[in-house]
Amino acid sequence: MNNRFSENLKNIRKENHLSQEQLADELGVSRQAISKWESSAAYPEMDKIIMLCDKFNVNIDDLLHRDIKEVKGEEESKRKVNDIVNDFLKFITNSVNLFCNMSFKSKVKCIIEQLIIVFVLVIASHIIINVFTSFIFNIFSFIPNRANYFINNILESVLSILFFIASVVIVANIFKTRYLDYYVKAKEEIKEENNNSNKKIELKKEEKIIIRDPKHSEHKLVNAFLKCIILVIKFFLICFALSIVATIIGLFAALVTSFLLYNTGAFFIGLLLSILSSSVIAIIILLLIINFVFNRKNNKKSIIWSFIVSLVVFGIGCGLLFIGTLNFDISEENPDMLKTETIEYEMKDNLIIQPQLSKVEYVVEDIGTVKLDYSFNKYCEIESYTNDEGNIIHGYVDCKNPLKLIREQVKYINKNKKIPVSYDIEKITIHASQENIDKLKNNLENYYQDQDRYRE
Repeated sequence: MNNRFSENLKNIRKENHLSQEQLADELGVSRQAISKWESSAAYPEMDKIIMLCDKFNVNIDDLLHRDIKEVKGEEESKRKVNDIVNDFLKFITNSVNLFCNMSFKSKVKCIIEQLIIVFVLVIASHIIINVFTSFIFNIFSFIPNRANYFINNILESVLSILFFIASVVIVANIFKTRYLDYYVKAKEEIKEENNNSNKKIELKKEEKIIIRDPKHSEHKLVNAFLKCIILVIKFFLICFALSIVATIIGLFAALVTSFLLYNTGAFFIGLLLSILSSSVIAIIILLLIINFVFNRKNNKKSIIWSFIVSLVVFGIGCGLLFIGTLNFDISEENPDMLKTETIEYEMKDNLIIQPQLSKVEYVVEDIGTVKLDYSFNKYCEIESYTNDEGNIIHGYVDCKNPLKLIREQVKYINKNKKIPVSYDIEKITIHASQENIDKLKNNLENYYQDQDRYRE
């Protein structure tokens, strides 16, 4: 026997608010014996250990070899999980019994009402998610499009999952309040009337318990099934928690980089508050998931107040962002962000210059070659390639180092200016003789016609 028994005995006595003398009286020993047991100077006989286990409802092995506090914590966690499962099964049982005892008209009314609520929630969540993601996308439009789309997709996925969970809770709570509570109350009143009278009063239809028999609630098969469900839920929550962790990291990175915009006044303060409140909300969600997965108790008051305060701060931040955006000088064109490079090609009878969506301007010059002036973002480079036959020329912009572009955007934003950013060729000017220009136009038109016939 080790010191675990003495510690457990001391903890049990204090939890039950007993002095050494009171515990000694209940066990029929002296106070000095209790003192020796708690100090590990002596150990009780087996009959006293059995008496302790019976009196305080503990296992002998737990009392002698394990930490009672940990054992009770595990038992309490299991009991909470069992309570949640039992409440869920009770909800399903009462729901099925409710529908079995409802008239056809009432069933149709209930189903239509729930469908309307679901429809309203779906439309509302869709509008809120689209507005919010579009707003965030426009705010971070100065970063490369791929990174912006990545952030936007993660944010949209997180919001969709949160709205789905909230919608399920809302629909279930409305159904419980509108129908289930009334049914349970009516059933209890009928039972009470049956007990107070000799007449047997029943619902319109015979009540049918089809989920499970209360006498077999601890059936092993059911318990195993429920454990599997809980494990699956925890697995998906862990996967979701990983995305929350990535979101938190991204938010803190955005928090640090937001200080680059310190000169924008209300816009900077709003951005700072929005990111901080979003980070707190994400951390709260992560803590809730961790506590559920590891069966830990939540501090409900702290979580609720932190969530409410974060929502208020987030709303204030969005308002300041909007006010700050109104002060921006938005330019639709900015020639200062463009540069022009010239590439010269040898003229061929079947040469095709494929401009895609870029603006094309032809300039007649008395030259035998073809010169192309590409106008594009000055922080990028122009790249061009030809097909295997060497007759189709295609140019594109490659921004290998976007940091310079971001730095330029930050400078403009700090001056309350929003300039357009393009990663495409803005304009192509083709210099060639009139004869070669006619050939180029004709070749391009034939090329498009061939492409249309190929698609058909």
